[in-house]
Amino acid sequence: MPYLFDGYNLYHAALKLPDFSSIVPRKLCALIAQDMQRLRQAAVVVFDGTEPRGQFTPIEPDGFVKLIYSGPHREADDLLEQLIQRNTAPRRLIIVSSDRRIQKAARRRRAKAIRAHEYLEEMIRRASTPPRPKDPPEKRLGVPPGQLGQWLDLFNIDPDEPPDELSRIRQ
Repeated sequence: MPYLFDGYNLYHAALKLPDFSSIVPRKLCALIAQDMQRLRQAAVVVFDGTEPRGQFTPIEPDGFVKLIYSGPHREADDLLEQLIQRNTAPRRLIIVSSDRRIQKAARRRRAKAIRAHEYLEEMIRRASTPPRPKDPPEKRLGVPPGQLGQWLDLFNIDPDEPPDELSRIRQ
């Protein structure tokens, strides 16, 4: 499910947490990108105003978060509502904002709305959970040559006789 974030709303919620009391918006976006990588999702973070001037390092990991600024004389909430309204699959969207207006817009389109502090708590929990180990490649290769007969003997399986469930289905 793609995520849509109310940038400054999430940022102000993060400042209230001890671990994030001195975070800057760009670093918060990098943490979101790491979380999106864990979730294998894409995210759009919408901020009020125009992009700050100066040279910034790209948000790593690259490709998981896109930053959008609402532009001068336009609120991020207006742009968020527009993005929710224009989305062709709103039920797949996850909207992260504590703003009632944005949550209402999400509910109208049947998108999932999450409050900013709830998302931050989940992000912290996911970051502290060790990644599940990947399956060894051997698991996907099947039974090694020469062992099939041993397994069939161990479980008293006749390879020429179909299992009971299959034989009932075929009749």
